[in-house]
Amino acid sequence: MTASESSLHTRFAALRPEAAGEGFQQVHFTALGSACGLFFHAPTVADAEAFVRKALHWLARFEARWSRYLPDSHLSLINARAGTGEWTETDPELEAMLALCDHYHFSTRGIFDATSLPLSRLWDWRKPHPALPVRAEVEAARALVGWEKVERGPGRIRLGVSGMQLDLGGVGKEFAVDCLTTLAKACGITRVMVDLGGDIAVLGEPPEGGSWYIGLEDPADPGRTFCGIRLRGGWAVATSGDYRRRFEVEAKTYGHIIDSRTGWPVAHGTRACTVIANRCTTAGLLSTTAMVLGGLEAIALLDRTPGVEGCLWHRGRLCESRGFRRAVLPAGWEDEAADGAEDVPNEKAEAAENRTEDCADHSVRTTFGGPLFAHGP
Repeated sequence: MTASESSLHTRFAALRPEAAGEGFQQVHFTALGSACGLFFHAPTVADAEAFVRKALHWLARFEARWSRYLPDSHLSLINARAGTGEWTETDPELEAMLALCDHYHFSTRGIFDATSLPLSRLWDWRKPHPALPVRAEVEAARALVGWEKVERGPGRIRLGVSGMQLDLGGVGKEFAVDCLTTLAKACGITRVMVDLGGDIAVLGEPPEGGSWYIGLEDPADPGRTFCGIRLRGGWAVATSGDYRRRFEVEAKTYGHIIDSRTGWPVAHGTRACTVIANRCTTAGLLSTTAMVLGGLEAIALLDRTPGVEGCLWHRGRLCESRGFRRAVLPAGWEDEAADGAEDVPNEKAEAAENRTEDCADHSVRTTFGGPLFAHGP
């Protein structure tokens, strides 16, 4: 066990679920650099404590192995060996994430690239930027990016060029959400919401029955919502945006989402994208890809992808996929959530009325102060 994993286990060991009413329990914590929470129904306190203990044990190990911010992580070892010719051992968990990276790199025609970390470091929103990177710096970072440079063999991986860096941040948190919902089912927990930094998956029904009600954050007013959505058990939602993690140079804003095709932060006017899918991993990867594409090109991606719906804010207006409005809650949805409501299917086969192909303004705006809250990273 690494020092980082030991530290994470120690930090999580003191956490205990708290009663939330009607047989539900909740626990809040920080992991993967984000505010997180589990909200679930358990038959007994012992069942609740057992689930939380197993979930946090798994999450501590996951973060310790795959965080690029921990120098003793397995991912950091892979990156440190880039260009040396030395292979690093993989395990089924990493192989599953690499397979997702491979699939979405192909299906997005290279827009999603898990080797784009050199560009992210160049444009790091956390550090001071007295001036923008010069063209030579951008091109040097781009030369280190390219999924095709990743070499994989049975149970092993290596990066072929010195300076290359693998980053699982585009898939890891959402992958963890899906794994934790699977763990919940294995523990006999059939009604649960897993929330890792606003990437959310749900099983079963909330306390009031029907669908889970999720608030979507307004990128123009972070901390408030512009609408709520119904999320049925077995579904997930993820949001990508550039309105929180950003910096300014000469009064112009640059976000943390980089287009690896150009080497520059996206700057086409799209501020946030939310995707609903049956897996959080799918929702997260598509929301990030849609953020890079932007505008109606992003909506076209969602419309041609089976089983997903979504929306995005583009130049102050809301664009929606064909069936997204089926999931949108009416004004006053907080009161409806308190009273319970009938489930409304969110299926692409059901045509939605008033589709906003021209990115018309959305009519539903509200605030939400509860735990169900999806926002961009």
